[in-house]
Amino acid sequence: MSIEQLNLDLYYLLNVPEHASTLMMTFAQFIAHDLIYIFLIIFAFAWLFGKIETKTAIIKAALFTAVTLCISEILSAILHTPRPFVIDVGQTLIQHDPTGSFPSNHMSIFSGIAFSYYFSLKRDLGRILIWVALLVAWSRVYVGVHFPIDMFGAFFIALFINLAGLPIWWKHQHKIMYYILNMHTFLMKLLIRRGWIE
Repeated sequence: MSIEQLNLDLYYLLNVPEHASTLMMTFAQFIAHDLIYIFLIIFAFAWLFGKIETKTAIIKAALFTAVTLCISEILSAILHTPRPFVIDVGQTLIQHDPTGSFPSNHMSIFSGIAFSYYFSLKRDLGRILIWVALLVAWSRVYVGVHFPIDMFGAFFIALFINLAGLPIWWKHQHKIMYYILNMHTFLMKLLIRRGWIE
């Protein structure tokens, strides 16, 4: 069996079935489209009210995820593989521009964050976030905007970036955090003085 056929078979297995329940479709749409905004809000609150350890973890995750996402965008633009709805495969539950399918940007973001925490002192949180990333992978295929191979690609790109970037992070993290925290303190000094944020 070819990789293309395996990818297609997995897609048909995971894509929304013809008589899917409204509850399942709503859940998948939420995970596929809206969960990322919940994550942004959580990270914003964690940054504003978290201690230095929390802020350090957030910056590490942001940097590693940004690199992963940049690579994902470049590959997507170069390869420009069609999404399932472009070639009329399966069913689609949400609207999406016909941009390149491989690798998935959503999966790049969630996997980048997950591996950043997994390869840190917050490994237990990282394990949970990996499961969240896999849930996002399922949902993006379920709603018909990605193939499974798009998810695998993003997952392993994020893994590679995190492993390759760790030595660089360990070497430069104190300098990076020094500049970022100084900038944060300067921009938010009034709120910090009043004790409203950290």
